[in-house]
Amino acid sequence: MFHILYQDSHRLIIQTHAGNFDKWGDDLYGEFNVALHVLDNNKRVLSNRLALLENLNKLNTSQPIQEIHWLNQIHGDNVVCIDKHQFTPPNADALITDKCGVGLSIMTADCVPIALFNDGTITHQSQIACIHAGWQGLTKGIIKNTAEQFNNKAIKAVIGACISQANYEMDNALANAIVQSVIDKSLVGLSFDELYQQVVMDKPDGKCLMDIVKLTKLQLAHLDIELINHDVPCSYDVPNLYSYRQQTHAKKSATGRMAMIIAQF
Repeated sequence: MFHILYQDSHRLIIQTHAGNFDKWGDDLYGEFNVALHVLDNNKRVLSNRLALLENLNKLNTSQPIQEIHWLNQIHGDNVVCIDKHQFTPPNADALITDKCGVGLSIMTADCVPIALFNDGTITHQSQIACIHAGWQGLTKGIIKNTAEQFNNKAIKAVIGACISQANYEMDNALANAIVQSVIDKSLVGLSFDELYQQVVMDKPDGKCLMDIVKLTKLQLAHLDIELINHDVPCSYDVPNLYSYRQQTHAKKSATGRMAMIIAQF
């Protein structure tokens, strides 16, 4: 159902997986899709979400998680602060809160899921955030926009499973546009050529391979955010992880989504 990516006495970060999943066969959703927008049976998806909340509350935490907040993700740079119950998932790609006992969730099937947290101070409660960062979010500054809403800037990060460079092919023109946009917005402390060399691997056919994990790490480092985990599983390669790119190559009509959830206590 899920992997624990990080846990201490005050925080929990998990990422769900597909469970028993025939990734290259006819199976579209495996056992544990949590997305309502991918043409799966809504009753089954809602049942999965309820089971997720119930199983999270079986872990050894100091207080129960009352609810999980979800997003309508739009590949943008909007960050929503959760200070009360949301009846409708907001249009955004990041959530942040200083509340305890609530889960913040984003869904992915190749994009980079990022959880952020800090410690509280005398004047401020600790905060947590969850970010959906595809190539569009990474060029629009979704990580920077989220980090700027933290009161205490001693922030730590966890990256969940996403697509690796070896499996993320794109046109050279798009790769150039991504690198240029990141440079124009000063999201890393590198020149165009330096960034290109670190995140793009050219191929002889006008295509290239983009490393969005490295691009994420560079943006986190530029913001002085401490990354806790450095090894990131590939959503394309791992059998029980959902991957939109792999789904396309397997000629499937749809696939499920994983959820990264962070909560504090």
